[in-house]
Amino acid sequence: MASQRRLLESLEQAVHQCRPLALRYFQSKSLRVEHKADRSPVTAADRAIEERLRRALARIAPGEPILGEEFGASGQLSDTYWTIDPIDGTRAFSRGLPSWGIMVGRVEQGQARLGLVDFPAIGVTIGVATGVPAYEQTGGGQSRLPSARPLASLASAVIFHGGVRWWPARAVSGMTILMKACYLERAYGDCYGYLWALTGLADAVIDYGVKPWDMVPLAALAEATGRRMTDFSGHDSFTGPETIMGHASMVRLISQQLHGRGQPKT
Repeated sequence: MASQRRLLESLEQAVHQCRPLALRYFQSKSLRVEHKADRSPVTAADRAIEERLRRALARIAPGEPILGEEFGASGQLSDTYWTIDPIDGTRAFSRGLPSWGIMVGRVEQGQARLGLVDFPAIGVTIGVATGVPAYEQTGGGQSRLPSARPLASLASAVIFHGGVRWWPARAVSGMTILMKACYLERAYGDCYGYLWALTGLADAVIDYGVKPWDMVPLAALAEATGRRMTDFSGHDSFTGPETIMGHASMVRLISQQLHGRGQPKT
């Protein structure tokens, strides 16, 4: 396990070295936003950070395949590979909002096992690896992330989501009822909402339109803290395009509601 700890430490150092680069672009009046073929935004910061992290991974784990948001797959993807999302939340980043992060994950034998998410604008890092407990690091030091708490009903649940514009028509009616049934709902998109769920301030996050580079690090953190990451049908998944993350009891309730199977418990 010592090798996994060293691997995570090396990765954390590489990601933290990207902070000054990201912050130099963040809130810059000269930042230019372009659009890719799928109309999603991209900036010079996205490309520069992914290039830097790819070079770091080539040193840390030479020869291992990488799947990144901006430059796709390098090497033959199998059941073990790395993922990079250089700026998760480019829309927020481009508008000067602090809810973006730098994300790196590792799939090992088909399972999400390592995750590192850094939030440069707020000075927070969360991470996990095999044999390394999930942790939160801030200016005040490092602490373990709390385990998920079970809930018997939606009425006491705090649920975050990535915004209704991304949702498919088949799930909108269930989502509307779900949002009315829970104690509190907020649209904290991208990795920002997952941060608050993983630190125990929310009970679940539901999302649509996500990709593996968005989810692999968070799936590793979810498993390590007693949570599940599934698709809307409740099947374990970190590949998207849909996801629910929370304690197993909460995932079950949300999945049932999104599929219109009965009324939520109150």
